[in-house]
Amino acid sequence: MPESGAGDDSRFVTVERTDHIAESLTESEEGASSDGVLAAFARRVAAGESDTALQALDQLDRTDVKLLEHQVNAAYRALFEMNGTALLADEVGLGKTIEVGMILKEMHHRDTSGSVLILTPAQLAKQWQGELSEKFGLEYVCNYDDEFVDFATHDHVIASIDTAKSDRHRETVLARDWDVLVLDEAHYVKNEETERYSLIDQLRYRYAFFLTATPIQNELTDLYNIISLLRPGLFGTRDVFHNYFVDTNDTLVNTEELQRRLGQVMIRNRRAETDIDFTDRHIDTRTFPPTPAERELYELVTEYVTGAYSQDQGQKLVLMLLQKEVVSSPAALRGTIQKQLHDQEHLDSRDDLRSILDAIDAIETNTKQQRLTDIIDQARETVDKGRVIVFTQFRATQATLLAGLADAGYTTHAFHGGHSSAEKETIVADFEREGGILVSTDAMNEGRNLQFCNIMVNYDLPWNPMKVEQRIGRIHRIGQDRDVYVFNMALEGTIEEYVLERLYSKIDLFQQTVGELSTILSGLEQSGQSFEDAIFERLLDAGSQIELENDFDAMAVDLSEQQELASKMAEFNDGVFAGFDLGADRDMPAGGVAGAQTRLGDHE
Repeated sequence: MPESGAGDDSRFVTVERTDHIAESLTESEEGASSDGVLAAFARRVAAGESDTALQALDQLDRTDVKLLEHQVNAAYRALFEMNGTALLADEVGLGKTIEVGMILKEMHHRDTSGSVLILTPAQLAKQWQGELSEKFGLEYVCNYDDEFVDFATHDHVIASIDTAKSDRHRETVLARDWDVLVLDEAHYVKNEETERYSLIDQLRYRYAFFLTATPIQNELTDLYNIISLLRPGLFGTRDVFHNYFVDTNDTLVNTEELQRRLGQVMIRNRRAETDIDFTDRHIDTRTFPPTPAERELYELVTEYVTGAYSQDQGQKLVLMLLQKEVVSSPAALRGTIQKQLHDQEHLDSRDDLRSILDAIDAIETNTKQQRLTDIIDQARETVDKGRVIVFTQFRATQATLLAGLADAGYTTHAFHGGHSSAEKETIVADFEREGGILVSTDAMNEGRNLQFCNIMVNYDLPWNPMKVEQRIGRIHRIGQDRDVYVFNMALEGTIEEYVLERLYSKIDLFQQTVGELSTILSGLEQSGQSFEDAIFERLLDAGSQIELENDFDAMAVDLSEQQELASKMAEFNDGVFAGFDLGADRDMPAGGVAGAQTRLGDHE
């Protein structure tokens, strides 16, 4: 295969790559880059400062982030061996976000990250923001923040890639010269015919870090497209790449050359080659029959929501909220109904809303709240300090639970988005020291590490499994040394039960990681319909309970197919990279991969 260089692409202002850091230093000092990472690296050495390690490590609070050896090595290699242009392709669960956080912290320390753009899937943007802030002290504005203006106003931005490519923002994003680009879930840009690919292809940036656990999803061309965005020219043209690395039988060939070129830009650590021992996760879903009064309230709300949506689809978010609140608590539902009454101008609707308020007043027993104590009592008997985290989506439900638990003699802690950063730190510290019950809204989802607790309860259920996994991820993560127990609660015959039993449990979505879920849900996302929208519309369109059950069964089949595809993608990636030295084992001789062949057609 002909030798291919980095190409004459104006988006990159980097020094020439060498295989040894000493050579990189020499070339940096000669002026290959006046203000880049390696130039700063060289200046510090020339001044007598030690640069044999990542300097920003000393700035980190090790209670906030526990760095593992493979993560530190990945950050170091990406910065100083790959000239700040790397594809971080660790297997799921090994902490690619931590690696990028370490990279950005080091660049910030060296004053080489004036403007940074981090593009993620929409559902991960806030999580990135929280992790960078709380683990690395790096403050970024997110496009979902109230203070976000546009991509020209802020120097450190986290945004969904779809927001960045939108008609409203695309021109502004492309008009700017970014110092650093971070692209999460880089396999989203594997297709060169999409607007996402086009956006990244046209962006101007100096350094770039792409993340994906699945660099290849369908065929080897996926890898080519991603690498070509990151390091143009590394593999030559698409035809040359395919003809050289795939023979007429669709078998991978010339693996040593592929390894050599990938080694210039790609880092891939595998779980089996780390010392990380992930504990088991146990899921216990409990459904309870509602009281007659609770059943009547649920049916009244569902009937109102269905009728109101047929008349005015513009109310969709409010109506969806009502359907979630009715299975959470009467208190949560009451506040929204009262607001609707205040805002509603049509007399017929006011009558329906008053009927719902009357039904709320008729409820004497809160079934889920009563049954919550059964779970907590079990935890008290078997777990250190009886620590349990209870998640709810609604502040009114949180207040009700806290009052009831306190009256029953439990030690309680409240966590929600209204607390300041200092207050949140104190709350978590008190929970760790005192034990008891932490009742939290989904504000806890963002970047909190709570491995000292291993039991959580989903008191009410987000309809997006990604949000559920982010909840679980607070306790089931690197550093957890005990098995994790997750309890899900639902009333029988409600939308919550259908989501649990016919979607989540049926295809075992609770056992998937965030990265795996992202892959499974990507087909639905690409259709332009969110997971929550799909659930809501099935509820509205069903003419009977049997039809609703059948609709959810059909949705489960669709998700199962996506799950099988995601599994094949993972197998395919493992097969292509089997035996490759991509950073996990630096001492493996190159000859160890000679002759390796992987069938490509089996997993397409």
